[in-house]
Amino acid sequence: MEATATIDDFDRLDIRVGTVVDARPLEGARKPAFKLEIDLGPDIGIRKSSAQVTVHYSPDKLIGRQVLCVVNFPPRRIAGFESQVLTLGLPDSEGAVVLLKPDFKVPNGGKMF
Repeated sequence: MEATATIDDFDRLDIRVGTVVDARPLEGARKPAFKLEIDLGPDIGIRKSSAQVTVHYSPDKLIGRQVLCVVNFPPRRIAGFESQVLTLGLPDSEGAVVLLKPDFKVPNGGKMF
């Protein structure tokens, strides 16, 4: 178990919901991944993310899906692609990523609390 976090630590994370509007294979990545474009609402706009979700998802199944993203981490370069947000998921029993999503459709850009 990790060190104890405070509510202030949690409050520093800006986790928002968005809808995947484009998904394509990320060529040149060490591990298979997709490059996603995610609509995070009018205040944030469309942001890009690299996501290693190729085991359970195909690009056509990702488009239109709502996902949760950390939007206030600095961008990272992955295989020449700038990943601007961290798309959140959990490992299945084999370690493959299963994306987090709301149970019901919610407005893009909504902040997790």
